[in-house]
Amino acid sequence: MLRLAAVGAVDDGKSTLIGRLLHDTGQIPDDHLQAALAASKRRGMDHIDLSLLTDGLQAEREQGITIDVAHRYLTIPGHKLVIADCPGHLQYTRNMATGSSNADIALVVIDITRGIRQQTKRHMVIASLFGIRRFIIAVNKMDAVSFSDSDYNAIIDSLSELQHSLKRVNLELGEVIAIPLSALTGDNVVFRSNRTPWYAGPTLLAALQQVRPQGEVKLPLRLPIQSVMRIGSTSRRYVGMISSGRLVEGQEITILPSNVVTHVENIWDPSGHVSMAGPLTSVSLELRDEVGITRGDVIVESSMIPRVTNHFEAILCWWDTRPAYPGNRYLLKFGTNTTRASIGKINTVLDVDNVQEITATELEHNAIGTSTIDTAASLPLDSYTTNRATGSFIVIDEKTNATLGAGMIR
Repeated sequence: MLRLAAVGAVDDGKSTLIGRLLHDTGQIPDDHLQAALAASKRRGMDHIDLSLLTDGLQAEREQGITIDVAHRYLTIPGHKLVIADCPGHLQYTRNMATGSSNADIALVVIDITRGIRQQTKRHMVIASLFGIRRFIIAVNKMDAVSFSDSDYNAIIDSLSELQHSLKRVNLELGEVIAIPLSALTGDNVVFRSNRTPWYAGPTLLAALQQVRPQGEVKLPLRLPIQSVMRIGSTSRRYVGMISSGRLVEGQEITILPSNVVTHVENIWDPSGHVSMAGPLTSVSLELRDEVGITRGDVIVESSMIPRVTNHFEAILCWWDTRPAYPGNRYLLKFGTNTTRASIGKINTVLDVDNVQEITATELEHNAIGTSTIDTAASLPLDSYTTNRATGSFIVIDEKTNATLGAGMIR
């Protein structure tokens, strides 16, 4: 299973490209195809608007834009793909970040007639911050420039310059492959085009087939407790989803932040009693000793304990229209724990246009910057680069419960 986030600036053709990929591989249900064809005719089109195959909300269909993250599924030789079609508009950056947060690979769509725009850079920066290290660059709308190799090479030169700029701010794209294609006509999407004889690389489908899932990273056990269930008059079970690592009967564990050490007695998953459970499995468990555990505590491997602290530095993606200032107070949601928090010193903000870090005293709408965070409760933290699950958090408005931003722990 590969999770792919399709990102890029508005109107660069992400939804159309995903629709073309699904259409030309024959993986669209007939009723969806007929509905999209009927909607296209109502718009006065004499062909099917392939973007309608991924835009799911009524508002999206009416406005012709992507607002929410639409997930589509594609089966190709070698593996299955979960494709997240992320919105390109600036005001929906938080939705784009959500689509990137669980992705293994990013499909960056660039309109060759417009080049790499600010929002393209922003999306690539966010994808890199969220730990994506494999990028497929779809240089779209080649039909609009008569499949010119010089225009394509100009995009490649700009991409190379962007990669060098990102390295200056300690961001790495990792593995990158670029493909000249046209979502509208289908050139080099599923079938190789005879209109790009100068291009010897793979089609988009072939490039996806060549991607191999990265080997499982053996992360330590992290199990945030969701709830405590009383069974009978004396027995208790502790319920949660394993964020990373494996839970094994008889295993020695440590409960944080109390630092109490005990052992796992019994484990149940949705199928029943098991001797072991892995990542992203919902479990309930009994412990060998009577201990005090509450919602928000984290069960970890005794041999690999994270740092427990109420003061740390983080990268913040700020989405609220009201700027974030030092001293502002919010709620911070970390796993199953929600605690009061305040922003300490704001250190730098990333200038997306020039790809450089600058000193700042506030985080404006859609800004990406670094700051210190102070929390009322001590939290067991990993750095985001080593463990996504226990290295990230969201910032919430105390009064409205609106999500204001997302953070990655440094």
